[in-house]
Amino acid sequence: MTPPSPFRRAIRPLAVGALLAGILSGCTAAPTDDANPAASTPVASTPAASPPPAASTGETPEESFRAWLAASREPDAGTACSYLSDGLVERMLAELAANGIAVDGCAEMITTTAELYAAIGESPDAEVETISETADRAELFVTYASADCGTVVLVPEGARWILTEHSEERC
Repeated sequence: MTPPSPFRRAIRPLAVGALLAGILSGCTAAPTDDANPAASTPVASTPAASPPPAASTGETPEESFRAWLAASREPDAGTACSYLSDGLVERMLAELAANGIAVDGCAEMITTTAELYAAIGESPDAEVETISETADRAELFVTYASADCGTVVLVPEGARWILTEHSEERC
């Protein structure tokens, strides 16, 4: 195996660090309410009180994560951004800026990071394992081909799930 080029060595920390830090950074996951069965059971008599779990009417959390990952690498900025919570977008933009990459908004962030990943030949492959899933929260353990890994926390939005800032880098 040949060593990476100087360009690849210089850009990989920015591309991988910036995007993955935005998703898998040191934020701790929000606590779950596993002791309360009502938190994971939809209320059928009053739809406004508790919507049905997104997993039963649309995408699973893993499907939503994979849809985001694919859109973020194509890039399809509109689709990728629609899978991110506002809090996660804010955090990712701040972390990119801290790494010297100033972008104006989610769409430019997705386009820029997709270009960085393409420039270094970073694979979009990932292994995904569901750690937990309730009607209002799901947690996945994701291992990327680059060996970066961590938890990704999602919440339902309509018939799909969106990635939130409540994630944690593990390796």
